[in-house]
Amino acid sequence: MNADGTEVRQLTDNDDNRSPAWSPDGARIAFNSGRYGYNFAIFVMNADGTEVHQLTDHDDDDFYPAWSPDGARIAFGSGRDGNDDIFVMKADGTDLYATGQQGEWPSWGG
Repeated sequence: MNADGTEVRQLTDNDDNRSPAWSPDGARIAFNSGRYGYNFAIFVMNADGTEVHQLTDHDDDDFYPAWSPDGARIAFGSGRDGNDDIFVMKADGTDLYATGQQGEWPSWGG
């Protein structure tokens, strides 16, 4: 969509897509989705809706993705350790680790 609200374009067609987060360079969007009928996972797609990739796959929900300022990592909340904790991974879904911080809404500061 343009800044003036014109040229609105639907990027996904699933009711279970939530919490979109633009990458710092504006090229990609991270979001959480329950599109496969079970727990929510983190996905990323190009800003035009193409090349959707699932980054996480766990028995507990993953939610509220947040890009690092340099776009190299994505933080997200998850119940995978029995609490709502903050996790971080590379933007391609690799090198996932727990931060040791509880919470649902990650923030890189600012």
